[in-house]
Amino acid sequence: QLGISNCYDARVLSAVYEAARHKPKVLQNRFYDKSGYDRDLRAFCKDHDIVYQTFWTLTANGRALRSGPVLDAAARLDATPPQVLFAWLISQGHQPLTGTTDPLHMKQDLRAPSLRLTPAETRAIARLFE
Repeated sequence: QLGISNCYDARVLSAVYEAARHKPKVLQNRFYDKSGYDRDLRAFCKDHDIVYQTFWTLTANGRALRSGPVLDAAARLDATPPQVLFAWLISQGHQPLTGTTDPLHMKQDLRAPSLRLTPAETRAIARLFE
């Protein structure tokens, strides 16, 4: 399986996908506001069975990590804001990558898939990235 990284144009990804004999299975991109959080690309990935992997997820999203919806969910779940953001991304079918070398942060990050956001929390966090 092949993956693509740093593709920020849905038209380019679509052209690559259509031309490829072996379809890409992963798109790995920075998840940040300057790319519009890759809304079109994430939709394309979902429609074409491509895993969307995020990197630079925490560093680029301090505003979201300090937002009411994330902080409220973190308090309810007894979790950290990064865990909540990772849990939300996972709930959307995405794969957040963590670049930490800190053992405690890695342990915390690995708990994220087990966190369950409520539908209201999921919607509120989604609005941060619209």
